[in-house]
This record gives sequence, C-alpha cells and structure tokens, in this order.
Amino acid sequence: MKNFIKLHNKAKKIIPGVSQLLGKRPDMYLPGNKWPTYYSKAKGVTIWGLDGKKYLDFTMVGIGTSVLGYSDTDMNKIAIKAIKSGSMTTLNPPEDVKLAEELLKIHPWATSVKYARTGGESMSVAVRLSRAYTKKEKILFCGYHGWHDWYLSANVSSKKKLDNHLLPGLEPLGVPKKLKGTVIPFKFNDWEDLNKVVKKNAKNCAAIVFEPCREYFPQKKYLKELRKIATQNNCVLIFDEITSGWRINTGGAHQKLKVNPDIVVYGKTIANGIPMAAIIGKKEIISLSLKTFISSAFWTERVGPACALAFIKKHRKLNAGKKLDIIGKKIKKIWINAAKKNNLKIEIQGINPLASFKLITKDWPATITYFIQEMLKRNILASDRCYANLNHNSRVLNLYKKACEEVFKKISELDNKGTLKSHLEGPIKQMGFARLTSKN
Repeated sequence: MKNFIKLHNKAKKIIPGVSQLLGKRPDMYLPGNKWPTYYSKAKGVTIWGLDGKKYLDFTMVGIGTSVLGYSDTDMNKIAIKAIKSGSMTTLNPPEDVKLAEELLKIHPWATSVKYARTGGESMSVAVRLSRAYTKKEKILFCGYHGWHDWYLSANVSSKKKLDNHLLPGLEPLGVPKKLKGTVIPFKFNDWEDLNKVVKKNAKNCAAIVFEPCREYFPQKKYLKELRKIATQNNCVLIFDEITSGWRINTGGAHQKLKVNPDIVVYGKTIANGIPMAAIIGKKEIISLSLKTFISSAFWTERVGPACALAFIKKHRKLNAGKKLDIIGKKIKKIWINAAKKNNLKIEIQGINPLASFKLITKDWPATITYFIQEMLKRNILASDRCYANLNHNSRVLNLYKKACEEVFKKISELDNKGTLKSHLEGPIKQMGFARLTSKN
C-alpha cells in the first residue's frame, strides 16, 4: 500500500488528474488515497494491485474494452505473434485487408473501411468526411462522442448544451469560439426534438451523429425516421457504436433494429483491449479521406488489426453477445434483489450488458461513495455500473451478490439513521458523466 500511495502522490504532482482518462481518475471512485489506482497485472476479471492484493472487477472492466476478459490467452498469442513479426514497418500489414473484408461481410450495406486507434479520433474522422462529402458544416448530434473540438464546441454558445450528453456545465476551454453554432444537440428518442430540432436543421447539416444504443434502445420507428430525414436532406447518418458495439451481437446494436447508417464507428472492444478503431461506410464518403488530409503513422501498425480479426472470430464462435446479455441480466437481478431484501428503492438503467443502478437515498453521492468504499474492503472494484464480461462466471457473481447484499444492508441502516455520510473514510467521490441518453 505504501508503494501505491507514494506513486499516487508523485503522479498528482506531474500528471494532471493522475490518469489520462476521466473514468480512471481515482477521485471518480474514492478520493484521498483510498482507491488502488495502479495495477501490476490482470487476468479475466481479476486485477492485482501494486501490493499484490487481488480484486474482482465489477466496474466497467477496462472502461468497456475487454468483454473476453483481461489478458485473454488467445488474444495474447495473436498480439505477441504480431509484435514478434514486426509491429511497425515501412510496409503495411496484410491484416488491414483481411479485417476490412470481414467488417464488410458483417456490414453488407457498407463498401469501404478506414482505421484509427481510438474512438474520439475516429469520430473526428467521420465528421470531417461528412463535411467533405456534403460541403456543409453544421452537425446534429445526440450522445457522447469524445473530447475533440467539433463536439465540445456545442458548449461555446451555452455551458448547458452538453448537460444531457457529457458533463453538466462543462467549460469548453481551448475550443475556438468561432465554432459557435456549428453543432446542434438533440434529445434521445424524443419525437418533439426530432420535429423541432432535427427536421428544422437537417437541411443545413452535414451529418446526424447518434448513439443507436446506450442506456436503452430507441424506438425502431424513431431510428427509421432519423434515417429518412438524413436521406431527404443529404445528411450523412453516423452511428457511434464505440461503446455499444460487440455487446449485443457480433457487430453493432443498429443491426438489431435493422436500420443502416452511412457510417458506423467502432472502437473500445473491437480488439479486446488492444488499441483499434474502425470507420466503416459508403465508399463515396470514406474515399474522400484521399482528398482531405487524414493520416497517422500508428494507424498502420499490425497489432490492432491482427487482434481485431482474432477477436471477431472468437466473439462469433462463443456467441458472446448472447452470453453478455444473460450475464448482464444476472447482475441487474443481484442489485434488484439486494435492494428489495433491505427495503431500498432502486432504479436500474442500461441494456443488460451496460447496466447501472441508483439507490434512492437521502444523499446519492455519499451513498455511492460508501458503496465503493465498502465493496473495496471485500476486494471488489465496484461502482454504480457494471459492464458484463464473459469472465463474470457463477463463482464471482456469487461473491458479488453476497457483497452487495451486505453493503446494501449497511446502506439501508445508515440511511434510515441519517448517519451514512459520517461513515465515509474520505471525501465524497467526484460525480461523472451525465446520463448520456436521457429520457427527459
């Protein structure tokens, strides 16, 4: 533990926020040197801290990147082989072509593929290509789509524009003020916004950017109407499946609703924790990357596409989407039963593989901080959400169930007494993202 605290304190002085990712900052879990922060190794859903202590991961398991589990043996073999054969050279890896062929088989409506390595940059590529194709500049969007200027410029005109999509009151520091009015938010699955915002502005917009699934699925007729509006107004319909992809099926959530976009973007899970992303779409749009400058050295390395190919093959063989759905249902049931057993009111959100909960108590920020604190004492990394993983087997689910029941019981007792906050062993956690697809 001393090694962890020493490293943590050193990081605070030289690395802003300690982590490069908002979702991994220790203050988002337990502030005050209470969260383990660093790991020495990981396997399945087990993580070893710097002190050798083992934790079961019931949070987002690598921020949603590793549905096959950490350090998957089959994936490791492919990654090691790619590294040994030379991960980066003057020439291109043949896996680029093989992966493109596989992705186009999965998405028969598409005719071209471009690669990147992270989700945010992939969305920037998709938006740039849409503007190049339509020769229009404005963008309609719903959901969370990364950290780049095109997206955060929504808050240049008002700090409230991203309240239902990212972080309430976000200050768009460093984003050029001249981007004001270039992006227009609309609410998820909201017919009033569809008519008053989307239909009103679509004619002047290059793209409609949308998460086809996050907290829940939209109505199929709503998604079809978005498709219709995009077609009628020469808008590129972009589906951001960076989070939803590869959790419901071997592909994207939009396939379940049988509505095809013009571009779909994948990241995160497509290579089970190995940096990889794909922009898949119609050739007349994607090919404009040859005319507008979109290029990066590490988009040509070998490990990403090699691992993506192996991941897709294994995902399909295991019928992983169906299994993740079943596991997600079990996790939701654990929360519901633990709450009922202890006379707690609970709200459950999210599709089964991307589930979250909220207990209706006197002070939710204090409650979730206490939950994380007490679960950690039971060697479980926990939060208000849990992304289903194939390694969330019966044994670890039973351990999680027992821990949830014990901690929910304590929460119920302390909340009734009004003393829960006094049992916190550090500051209240920083609260994170807003509900990305609010029903309001």
